[in-house]
Amino acid sequence: MTTGRGVIVSVVASVMAIHAPAAVPSIGGSVTAQESTAFEEIMPLDDFSPAILGIFRKLMLIEEDIERYASRYQVDFDLARATCMYESGGNANLTSWAGAKGYFQVMPATFRGLNVDTNIEAGIKYIGQLIRQFEREDYALAAYNGGPGNVGRGRAMRLESLQYVLGVGYYRTMLKLHGPSIRHHASGLELTEVRDGEEWWDIAERLNISLLQLRLHNPYLAVRRPKAGQFIAYPPVPRDNLFEPQGDHLEYRSRLGDNYFNVAFTLDVELDDLRAENELWHLQTLPTGMLLRIPLTWEDDHSVHRVRPGDTVAAVAEEFESTPWRILRDNGLLWDSTLDEGMMLRVREVPKPPQFVTHRVRSGENLSRITTARRSPRSRQPTAWAAAP
Repeated sequence: MTTGRGVIVSVVASVMAIHAPAAVPSIGGSVTAQESTAFEEIMPLDDFSPAILGIFRKLMLIEEDIERYASRYQVDFDLARATCMYESGGNANLTSWAGAKGYFQVMPATFRGLNVDTNIEAGIKYIGQLIRQFEREDYALAAYNGGPGNVGRGRAMRLESLQYVLGVGYYRTMLKLHGPSIRHHASGLELTEVRDGEEWWDIAERLNISLLQLRLHNPYLAVRRPKAGQFIAYPPVPRDNLFEPQGDHLEYRSRLGDNYFNVAFTLDVELDDLRAENELWHLQTLPTGMLLRIPLTWEDDHSVHRVRPGDTVAAVAEEFESTPWRILRDNGLLWDSTLDEGMMLRVREVPKPPQFVTHRVRSGENLSRITTARRSPRSRQPTAWAAAP
């Protein structure tokens, strides 16, 4: 738990403006503008976070499907879109640590029980069922996140589910208040498809854009290795005025569509460090216009490398079993990745992924006995549990 005086803030915004922009061609099809054609002024690009625009750009690929199923299962269109945005960031082939999959992060057992063909239909149909069951959208969202058995009248909602409800609700509000502006600016982003064998550095080199810009516009993918076929959103003109370097930290003023989880993941900052530095609660939305201090200091073991003639970021990363992103971030090279001969770089290795073994539970065993056995000197690996049939 962190200390501080953070507060839950309701976002209040005014609706202004001109007609919604025309539909924009997208990879794999076209999208139809969903917002009202009422006159509404398009707000400035700088008012919106790169994260929400990159997420929405991908969502535009599947909006027609979302609208069709939202109508079929009587789910508010903005709620359906917001759920997809919060669950997967508009990415089709994500799988969570718990096994939830796809745009709407539906568990395989839930998918099978819904008797549908696509992940999009499954997510929206399930939300519709939960809304009818609980007769409230917020309870339905809590049940979607934590399971219907953990939600009910007179029962305290889990903190994780409360944060989930706040997060989806915030995106829903952004779409209702600023839909035309979000669509207008998201339409200006480009999409590229990850090629076989590409890593983040390869994509940045191919597009001639910084790793920082890619991470800012793809927060849900930033902490993952890219997979062939994934879509990456990026700006044709980099947004280089978002951060102000201040010694051992960056300053960033939060924008519409930001949440502090995405800020932390994008910039590779521990959540607890970001909360402590900015007096944020675990459970809160991020108020627009808040000046965030983003710490960049770290104390991990590292090597020191003097840049040699011909060295590149990628080559140094490979030599020290690190990543280009980590080298750039740890050495203040977020905006300029040029390596000058003689430059001293601090280089951290990438942590090795945990090794797992599978244990079939035998009669009479319990978790305490299994854990004790698996922690013996001969076996220190984390265990992936598999119940006997």
